[in-house]
Amino acid sequence: MIKTTGWHRIKLSRQEYESGEMAMLFSAFRAAYVARNGPEGMAMFACWSDDGACYYVYTTPASVRHITPLLDAYSANRIDMPDPATLALLYGDESGKSFSEVGFEA
Repeated sequence: MIKTTGWHRIKLSRQEYESGEMAMLFSAFRAAYVARNGPEGMAMFACWSDDGACYYVYTTPASVRHITPLLDAYSANRIDMPDPATLALLYGDESGKSFSEVGFEA
């Protein structure tokens, strides 16, 4: 089966971020990364919105097959690749910044 993947964005409000939701999201992503022995290109990045009201968490296309339930739980949106210059690596393989938009899954 061919699965179209892409970058995904999770939006956390400042209140969600400050209440510890980011720590829970980070822990779940890290657990998936470690459980799968650090797949190439699997990474999580983040940045604050321009007005500081939202914290955006981005996952690479290589992450999708490993964290689909997490993306669903946080109502992540599929997006075009964000500007790499604005992102900070939170966890994973930074080579994911340049991964293609299409992945294959058996």
